[in-house]
Amino acid sequence: MWDRVERNDKWNPEGKNFTLALHYGRHAQAGSGRASSGATLPQKATQKYANSVVPAAYLYTTIEIEGPVIEHARSNAGSFVRAVRSEIEGAAESTRKALNRQANGDGLDALAVTVSGSGTSYVMDDGAGNKNVYLQPGVDTQVDTVDNDAAPDAVIVTNKTATLGAEVATGFTVTFGSSVTMDVGDYIVLEGTLGKQMTGLRAIINDADPNTATLAAAGANAGLQELLVATNAWWVSQMVGDTANKQDLRFSLLEKVISKVAKNSPNGKDDIKFILTSFGGQDTYFELCQNERIAVNTMVLDGGFEGLEFSGIPIVADPEHWEGYYDFIVPDALKICQIKDVDWMDKDGNVLFRVSGKDAYEATLFAYMNLGTPMRNSLGALRGINMV
Repeated sequence: MWDRVERNDKWNPEGKNFTLALHYGRHAQAGSGRASSGATLPQKATQKYANSVVPAAYLYTTIEIEGPVIEHARSNAGSFVRAVRSEIEGAAESTRKALNRQANGDGLDALAVTVSGSGTSYVMDDGAGNKNVYLQPGVDTQVDTVDNDAAPDAVIVTNKTATLGAEVATGFTVTFGSSVTMDVGDYIVLEGTLGKQMTGLRAIINDADPNTATLAAAGANAGLQELLVATNAWWVSQMVGDTANKQDLRFSLLEKVISKVAKNSPNGKDDIKFILTSFGGQDTYFELCQNERIAVNTMVLDGGFEGLEFSGIPIVADPEHWEGYYDFIVPDALKICQIKDVDWMDKDGNVLFRVSGKDAYEATLFAYMNLGTPMRNSLGALRGINMV
């Protein structure tokens, strides 16, 4: 998706926000018939426009290299380069993964959702019954626990250590450094990030307003890009299926999304350049084709990405995509609004800075950007699909 969505810093940045102009209504009186050329002309009308506001998200990754590591490598130029490059390249890769996770998410950026447990040990999944959590094995992660029953969602406990454990029947075990209290549906986020992460596909490709916790910390008004669905009925995507009532994948469900996009938006089937799903979603589609005895063709996209063909459209897997969803992407309907692309802080000419009070040096990656849409109704999704 990142390679196919327009990325620009020229979309009317105003302070900390971007303003996207939306064209949502055609001329209501166009093509009005009359009895004769001398009849009264139809009423005047105009195209319909609205402004939407995309708040910028401020994202950071900081690394630290200990002084002894630098000193021991100083006598060997190759060792020094390898020591520093390892940290820098690792930070860049981790940042790309984190941005991709957020771009696929709903703005909350939940790492795991509570299924059961108490004290320091909980079983967690992705909140939709799938065994999918965004924690790394063997790596302690500093997190906040969040109450999903508050309005808006509110942090329960800050800065706890969470460690991924073994897979069990209903999810994965997660162990906390000290006791926490969470109910079913409560979730964890990276420490200090609630309401400050990027808006993602699950908030954009939807027929409802995002969770208000995704907007509160940024000071944004309610609704996606400050437009509420209740007062802007056109501000919805083309949705098929229901996450509360899961069903098996069928070709007719995929076709229904295409039909809704063509019927309810300015775009048609030819504008849908790919269908984005998880690897489980791609496997589920492959199994459906096998069960129906239909040959599966592979399509190659620009950049070497491969996808399984459905009705001339490639189905492409993304490792951070949510399970049970198939997103129908019209690239012109998504915008990466950025004040600054991912880069290292070096305004004084240095990337590495001395850490005050420590024998160490640090460097920070940063990005000021967010994902927005000028045409929410041109995007569609099939949701609530059982995974193989």
